[in-house]
Amino acid sequence: MISRAIDALAVALFTAMFACVIAQVFFRYFLGSPLTWSDELGRYLLVWCSFLGWIIAARRRSHLGVSMFAERARPRLRALLALFAALSAMAFAAVLVWYGTRIALRNADVETVALFFGMGVVYAIVPLAAFAVGLHALADARTAVRAFTAARP
Repeated sequence: MISRAIDALAVALFTAMFACVIAQVFFRYFLGSPLTWSDELGRYLLVWCSFLGWIIAARRRSHLGVSMFAERARPRLRALLALFAALSAMAFAAVLVWYGTRIALRNADVETVALFFGMGVVYAIVPLAAFAVGLHALADARTAVRAFTAARP
C-alpha cells in the first residue's frame, strides 16, 4: 500500500513538473508574459521526483551495479556481498537521515523566492527518502543473511 502511494506520488509530481514546464513555455513564448513561480516549482518538483525515484529503485533493486564478480561467486560469497551492499546502503541512508533532518529543520523558516512554502519542505524529502531506502536495505540484509545460512559451506 505504501509502495503504491509512493508510485502514485511520483507520477503526480512528475506530471505537475511537466505541466509547470509546459505552462512556462506557453506563457513566455506565446503570451509574452512569463510566470514568476513555475521555474522554481518545477525545480523543486524535480528534486522530489528524483528522491522518490531513488525509493522506487531501491524497492525494485534496480540500481546500477557491477555484478560480474557476484554472479560468478559461490552462493555464500554472493550472500556476503549482498549483505555488504545492504549494510553500506543502510549506513549511507543513516547519514542522509541525520544530515537531511538537520538541513530541513535549519531551513524550515527560509522562504522560497516565489512560492508559498519554506525551503524545509524542499529539503524534507532527503531524510524521508533515506529512511525508506534504509528500510529496503534492511530487508535486503535480512534476505542476504538467510541466503548465507541456507547455502552450503
